[in-house]
Amino acid sequence: MLIIDRLNKILLRRLFICESPQVNLTEFQYDSIGKFQTKVNKGVYTFESISCLCGDSEGICLTERDRYCLSVSTYLCKSCGIMRTSPRLDESSLSKFYDQDYRSIYVGHSQAPDDFFEEQESHGRLIMDFLKPNFKFHENLTVFDVGCGAGGVLIPFKNLGCKVFGCDLGSQYLNRGKSIGLILEHGDIKSLDKYGKADLVILCHVLEHFPNPLEELEKIYNSITDRGYLYIELPGIFKIHRNYVNPLRFFQNAHLYHFSLSTLNFILGKAGFELVKGDENIRALYRKTDKRHLSNFFFHYY
Repeated sequence: MLIIDRLNKILLRRLFICESPQVNLTEFQYDSIGKFQTKVNKGVYTFESISCLCGDSEGICLTERDRYCLSVSTYLCKSCGIMRTSPRLDESSLSKFYDQDYRSIYVGHSQAPDDFFEEQESHGRLIMDFLKPNFKFHENLTVFDVGCGAGGVLIPFKNLGCKVFGCDLGSQYLNRGKSIGLILEHGDIKSLDKYGKADLVILCHVLEHFPNPLEELEKIYNSITDRGYLYIELPGIFKIHRNYVNPLRFFQNAHLYHFSLSTLNFILGKAGFELVKGDENIRALYRKTDKRHLSNFFFHYY
């Protein structure tokens, strides 16, 4: 079934109109959203309009607000089925947003609380369980977590004896993991170059935040050993109703792209990775290869 046909049953019956926040917010989060909006109004944060990754500039507007009732337009590309946010914060503004505002709005704390770290650690065990049938763990493995937050996902891997390293654009949450001896860097995956190459890179709810996914995947490709793997987890567009119930909770200003497993597979193929296993939720394990898709973007998925 065509991507557009499948999404038509899920999302395209109407424009989703948000008149108030669709998630429960604390007073601190309301205050943080207000501070963010003030920066937007004063021009501290600036925006850019973008075309789809396939190059098409057209699309179906699904909503003009996100779950926080911020002004965020999300479009579904009629050519390839990828959803994108446009206009969006430009790269300079995104860097400042992640370092200054993101966690305060999305988590509700400027510093990582204990329960956040514990949830990350628990999620790390779930990732490990997903990987085990297809990935052999041993104590000499090097694991990178890109967009690691407080670093909790790395704990189960560290407990197995793996060498673990993490990086994130938000400096404040890194302090939680550093306080217990995790090696965490402020920056993107290039900040981990000094630790060598990884046997496994984890992108847990991170790829959808990249303004230029193929550029970031190129960096990741070069940071993985020749026989290395990449684990990706993100919200799949075909599971919106099941995982979010209210579709308006799905849309958020920090998510710049949204994928199905097929469109994700194709972009990963262009970056030099092949799928080992995955599902539409999306949880997916990819293997680094020496081959890349050369065909036109997504044409055979539409």
